[in-house]
Amino acid sequence: MKVLFYFLLLLVPSFLMAQEGTLSGSVKDKITMEGIPDAVVKINNQTLKTDATGNFTVTLPYGNYTLTVEADLFQMYTESVTINSETAAVSIQMNRRSTDDNGGISEIQLDDSEFNQGNAGQSVNSLLHSGSDVFENFASFSWGPLRFRSRGYESSSEITYLNGFPMNDLETGYQSYSDYGGLNRVVRYRESYEGLVPGPFSFGGIGGTSNIQATASQIRKQNQVNYGIANRSYNNRLMYTYATGMQTNGWAFAFSGSHRWALDGYVPGTWYDAWAYFGSVERKINSKHMIGLTLFGSPYRRAMQAGSTQEAYDLAGNTYYNPNWGYQNGEVRNARVRNVHQPYAILNHTFKINEKTKLYTSAGFSKGRFGTTRLNWYGAPDPRPDYYRYLPSYQTDPYIAGLTTDYWTNNVDARQINWDDLYQVNYLASAEGKQSNYIVEEARKDETKEALNSYLLYNLSDKIQISSGVEANFQTTHYFKVLTDLLGGDFWQDIDQFAERDFPGDTTMLQNNLDDPNRIIHEGDEFGYNYKMHTNAAKLWGMGRFFYSKADFYVAGFVSGTQMYRDGLYRNGRYPDNSLGKSEVKTILDGGVKAGVTYKHSGKHYFTVNSCLLSNPPATNNSFLSPNISNRYVPNLQSSVVVSGDISYIKKGEFINGRVTAYQTYTFNEIDLLSFYHDEYQTYVYMNLTGINRVYQGVEFGVDVKASKTISVQAAGNFGNYRYLSRPTAHISFDNLSKPDTTELIYCKYFYVPGTPQIASSIGIKYNHPKYWFFNVNFNYFDKIYLDFNPERRTQLAIANLGPGDPLIDEITRQEKLPSGYTIDASLGKSWRVKGKTIAVNIMVSNILDNRDLITGGYEQSRFDFSTQNVAKFPPKYYYAYGRNFLAMVSFNF
Repeated sequence: MKVLFYFLLLLVPSFLMAQEGTLSGSVKDKITMEGIPDAVVKINNQTLKTDATGNFTVTLPYGNYTLTVEADLFQMYTESVTINSETAAVSIQMNRRSTDDNGGISEIQLDDSEFNQGNAGQSVNSLLHSGSDVFENFASFSWGPLRFRSRGYESSSEITYLNGFPMNDLETGYQSYSDYGGLNRVVRYRESYEGLVPGPFSFGGIGGTSNIQATASQIRKQNQVNYGIANRSYNNRLMYTYATGMQTNGWAFAFSGSHRWALDGYVPGTWYDAWAYFGSVERKINSKHMIGLTLFGSPYRRAMQAGSTQEAYDLAGNTYYNPNWGYQNGEVRNARVRNVHQPYAILNHTFKINEKTKLYTSAGFSKGRFGTTRLNWYGAPDPRPDYYRYLPSYQTDPYIAGLTTDYWTNNVDARQINWDDLYQVNYLASAEGKQSNYIVEEARKDETKEALNSYLLYNLSDKIQISSGVEANFQTTHYFKVLTDLLGGDFWQDIDQFAERDFPGDTTMLQNNLDDPNRIIHEGDEFGYNYKMHTNAAKLWGMGRFFYSKADFYVAGFVSGTQMYRDGLYRNGRYPDNSLGKSEVKTILDGGVKAGVTYKHSGKHYFTVNSCLLSNPPATNNSFLSPNISNRYVPNLQSSVVVSGDISYIKKGEFINGRVTAYQTYTFNEIDLLSFYHDEYQTYVYMNLTGINRVYQGVEFGVDVKASKTISVQAAGNFGNYRYLSRPTAHISFDNLSKPDTTELIYCKYFYVPGTPQIASSIGIKYNHPKYWFFNVNFNYFDKIYLDFNPERRTQLAIANLGPGDPLIDEITRQEKLPSGYTIDASLGKSWRVKGKTIAVNIMVSNILDNRDLITGGYEQSRFDFSTQNVAKFPPKYYYAYGRNFLAMVSFNF
């Protein structure tokens, strides 16, 4: 009722006349305390520059605003400022920039120094979270190589927009940063809010909310080229960016492009070829309307790495052993190549209704391709070199095991794919008029996205801000396979080889498409499976934010509806009556509320409390049983429920800035889908897990201590406890129907959530010299990393016939904890200013001590020998962190 009341007040004429105040500010170098001329100041869609002494003045209606300051050689400064009197003053001290783009160990951050208000009678400024958080910067850069996830959440918990267009995949919830990879210079401007902290443009997620502001007017005026050399996934990077900023004629333009490439990546057998393009134009029609169009994409092709067993790593003598590649005619060829291009077009409109009210609208479209090649074979030996039967550990005869060890150790052809042999087998098959025994296929997952997002921002007064919006998203994902290489053979027959083996003489069961049986296919043909997943969603949300002298608080809510269905393009022989055409349409309603308060003890001490209760729809890609061949849904499909809260203390001062947060989140009734090739059943198996409950709890902190004007000491840490709280039910189905669908209870209660360090900490020293050179060094420590586990090993069937106290029970069911580890990172750089132009050189080195024993993660193989109950038969596969690696860059800003 209060929100409705506030909207009705819009009709009262007294509110139509906005009071105005004058904001005066000074912008200084934090080291020399000299004024910074020509710094770009942005506030309330106005852009101005500081004068020769670093000062600026702007007149604004009463209200709360985000102020951003940018200058060459300095980190972006972002702060929230309140105008509630005729005059207000701010004193801004800019930190030196340590690196020149969004890459590096911990240096890319938007510094958030203390605002010094010149009027003691004004309110204490509210908090703004915009990338200045020390913890978030360590988490993003220093801990990234260990796959650290803030608070243990998946990326679906963070909602990301680009120019208001939602970037999270509607089907999975995840976001793909590679969609705008290589565009560092134009996607660095973002408004970000960590955790449950509210943003004015979205209800947000429990892992945070951000909007990348990449319209032409938001990108700082620049004309820059930079080149980087590295020994990481790519070896070279060339980037050019040009932006005009908003010109006096009301037009703004921005363009950027880059190329990243490597003929040989850090991991043997890998290569990298990535391009990126960006163009944005914006027109200020008049004082009320601004429109803009942005086009971008980041196409790439890269040869991939695969995890392997410790036995294979030891035999190869290299923790970066990669079984995906081999020699063909003396040239390296990788079987798994990812080829992606997802271009976007986004149209923006900003409507300034009056001094208090603005309407922001975005409409966008994206259509692209996502494909990964892989080997397939029929009636022939497994071509994977690290297949368990080819390893010494599988051999029962010690003499044969010794010969196998020598063969693996001394012969590269033994431990890599032998492409020449695959071609030879196919040549022989072709001579007999038979199909290829080996092929290369590409598994495609092509997405088409459409979205409309509009939100209203209304400043009822300097103390009350109301925002509300509507989002409509539509996504279609096309799943299919393409035959890309017959490897010297003549053709391939589109049937299910496993069904043919298990149901001899049944010509229906073996057909991938009954409407085109026994189809002979050639390179470029689609085959195997072919269907589309449709996901449509709409959300209506509202938020009230209230700003007072000693406390701010907010309350927000949303309602949403999600519609999903599968549209089969093939009539599969295993499900002839439930595979072709449109499945049942599921409609799921969700909602949520969140609220929080910030107590402002002073401009230096803040205390915050946030909480939320919401439900989320099940991910479309997890909602179907055997989705490649049928329209069947997971039984009792329901939304998941999230209960989350956190409490923080924030210190903002001249010498000490920091935050400490305690958090706890419960998720209930989640689902997950595992699909894998089962060696014993010789078919693909789908395992849908339902009823997954988890808890994520812990403490995170970050602190920056200014030891002097040039030296800072930074530290950050996360101490988490992420666990399963339930025994999920597994719904198991078999692609070839050799076994009926079954259910199993998974005994994983109190297991740790895998895939991320639950303990991560860093301490570092930053030095900035007055002559614009810097040096930073960090020590990072990681612990409580757990391996992703195979649910089959946590069933009653896995420990059948074992008596109480049998040590084999613990061996089969326990979760593997990976070793703790550490890294040391450093960066060094120098900048020069010559006749108004800047030149910068930066060198960043990660894992200086070349620690090659640090396991970043891995997984238990998704199969288990129930007859012998021998866990060593299918040992886990691991991934190792890169050893010493570097990135050196030089940039010219004209």
